[in-house]
Amino acid sequence: MSQKERIVCQAAAMFLDEGIKSVRMDDIATRLGVSKRTLYEMFGDKRDLLEQSLLFHFEEKRRSMMEHTRQAQNVIDEIFIILSMMKQGERDALLVENLKKFYPDIFEKFENQVYCFSREQFNRLLERGISEGLFLPNMNKELAIITLSYTMAALFDGKSHNFAPLKNDISMRMAFEYVVVYFFRGLATKKGIETIDEIVCNHRKRNG
Repeated sequence: MSQKERIVCQAAAMFLDEGIKSVRMDDIATRLGVSKRTLYEMFGDKRDLLEQSLLFHFEEKRRSMMEHTRQAQNVIDEIFIILSMMKQGERDALLVENLKKFYPDIFEKFENQVYCFSREQFNRLLERGISEGLFLPNMNKELAIITLSYTMAALFDGKSHNFAPLKNDISMRMAFEYVVVYFFRGLATKKGIETIDEIVCNHRKRNG
């Protein structure tokens, strides 16, 4: 890993753990043991470093997700692997909230990228489910993708949609799981419903 990559990686962790507003270029330089001059020569300003750090963070999440889902037995198994990787959902939600508040232009840029990526992934999941005989072949895929995209966005960024926040005993991961299970169950064939119910049962046994 080059020095620049190491700085981007460390800065991403600091922005996630401490908040975008709280982390200064001085703090990053001190943590990494580099001079401020080196930092500014590489990145120009905090905005530039923040943008590169966010790109690194979300690309790492995408790579990790693709690696973990590669061995999924079927589309339902893949969906639950994705859900199991959402332990950091609340952490990312706070990062997004900070980004929207303090750097709205960067927020809009990344929001568009995430939306496009999500649509691609939803479409791929639907296509896989249909080919495996687990999802109904005559569904309106476009409407299904839009419905799921907006529902996920509302859960992830409820404040901007004027929705009440989740209760303290309901985590974002639990909410996502509930939505995803019943959304895909509604699109499933009889075989798909049986597969979903079996995986849900096994998943709940493993997680108490």
